[in-house]
Amino acid sequence: MFKARKRLELTTETKPLIISDNLKSYWVKTVDEALRGEIKALEEENYACIKTLGLLEMDRVYVIANDALKEPEKAQKALSFIKDLKQSPIIITESFEQKDVETLFETVLRHQYDFNTFKSKTPQQVSIHYLDHPQRTDHIKKGIALGEAINFTRDLINTPYNHLNAETLASIASDMAKDKHTSITVYDKKDCEKMGMGAFLGVNAGSKDAPQFIHLDYRGNPDADDSIALVGKGVMYDTGGYSLKTPTGMPSMKMDMGGAATVLGTLKALQSLNSKANVSVIIAATDNRIGDSAIVPDDILKSAKGTTIEVISTDAEGRLTLADALWYAQREGATKIIDVATLTGNVIGALGDKVTGVFTNNDAFLKAFEDSAQKSGERVWHLPIMQPHRDQLKSYSADMKNKGSRMGGASIAGAFLEHFVERDVPWIHLDIAGTAYNDKTGATGTMVRTLVNMFE
Repeated sequence: MFKARKRLELTTETKPLIISDNLKSYWVKTVDEALRGEIKALEEENYACIKTLGLLEMDRVYVIANDALKEPEKAQKALSFIKDLKQSPIIITESFEQKDVETLFETVLRHQYDFNTFKSKTPQQVSIHYLDHPQRTDHIKKGIALGEAINFTRDLINTPYNHLNAETLASIASDMAKDKHTSITVYDKKDCEKMGMGAFLGVNAGSKDAPQFIHLDYRGNPDADDSIALVGKGVMYDTGGYSLKTPTGMPSMKMDMGGAATVLGTLKALQSLNSKANVSVIIAATDNRIGDSAIVPDDILKSAKGTTIEVISTDAEGRLTLADALWYAQREGATKIIDVATLTGNVIGALGDKVTGVFTNNDAFLKAFEDSAQKSGERVWHLPIMQPHRDQLKSYSADMKNKGSRMGGASIAGAFLEHFVERDVPWIHLDIAGTAYNDKTGATGTMVRTLVNMFE
């Protein structure tokens, strides 16, 4: 929790300080003189905690190297002490360079995150105050907006299915639509049947819970015609269906709606920043269960585009929901599309759990995205979709299959989605299966920063 401060008296304030190592700053010079040059002596360190030993009223000063904030990974390490603070510190924003303040506040917020919704005992969170500065205000605002949006995304992903199903997600989206620039349409099962969304509804067939097709429309610039669609995979829980996951593979499948959480988190940040972008957020939300009516391998589904799909694996369900969501995005006039999905385990085999796989049909759109990712400090890697991948989806009994070989599986999944995007619509597919969730620490909120920077 951040609280603004208008004035700080070093002689009477007992709270610890967080400052940079920028000795050109009045505050840093003042503190350094009181500490007899201790800060100046820390030139090679990314982070230091100085005990004042009575030289100042506060008992300690935390010094963060400005250079550390230029690299998100260094910033993460340099600010990791935030998690263990017992006292409420004060950030002296004027001591940090303008362009680094955004990273500072976003990282502090992310370090404060603790998913304790369902814990009987929760530790008391330390409030973090800051001394505002006119030249830092906009950067502070963006850093806080990003940090809160990332933590919102993490909350959604970390929440288990018995507390967050498709209908609950639609309710959360409806609350977000109270923003003055945002409207919402939520389609129920009958609406989806009328639109011919047989692929999406096929995944829902075994569930006792109703599907929800969610469309949030944010118009930051109503006079502009352009609109980017953010399509998030919204499989609220994935058992694998009759292609059942193993007992070790099923825990953590609450995170299979990570794409939906990511696009909602991105929208939350854009709302907070009063962005001038025009963005549609589209989510086909359902769980994937076993039931009397559930689809089985060999079934053939008909998508809203009209393409018939032979189901090879009911555990390749996310792409079925996205097929109809991509069709809908184009029907609604999206000029560009980015879909975000925890789509394949294969992408983890290819890139590990720190790099997001990226697929595209447009090099210029990819370049803009990669530039944004580099600025955000989030690792991405362009993976190919080639004719051999498309050939894997050929079916003798339908227009295409929903799954091919395990070899190159991430690219084959990308080829499946590519089929539902018109060639003249620039499209990016993000496979965040490896980067969205960590079994030990939970959701990461990956890609929110990059997507927000795409619009900013």
